[in-house]
Amino acid sequence: MDERRKTGIWGEILAVRYLRQAGYRILMTNFRAGTSEVDIVAKKGNLICLVEVKTRSPGAMLSPAENVDREKQRRVLGASSAVLRLYAPDAQLRFDIAEVIFSDPKNYRINYIKNAF
Repeated sequence: MDERRKTGIWGEILAVRYLRQAGYRILMTNFRAGTSEVDIVAKKGNLICLVEVKTRSPGAMLSPAENVDREKQRRVLGASSAVLRLYAPDAQLRFDIAEVIFSDPKNYRINYIKNAF
């Protein structure tokens, strides 16, 4: 497995941990519906969050959130109807980004952006 993929996996693990500590229940990770995808589906009360996780090392040229382009947003938005059908048709839906910036798994910070797009 290449370093970029390992970094992404660590970022998702840390984002899940962050969300759980913030009181969210993780419904699913790496959710796919056709060509649509979302990294984390989390629920808190009547709110379902579709969370895109972007992980970077310090000093990257772009912030992690800047890498969530229109195509990535389209794929996350495309998953929303399937997520609502599966988990809670009457729930509120929010699209968030978890920026995970670290140099190693024990030294990281998370910038959680609610209503990112």
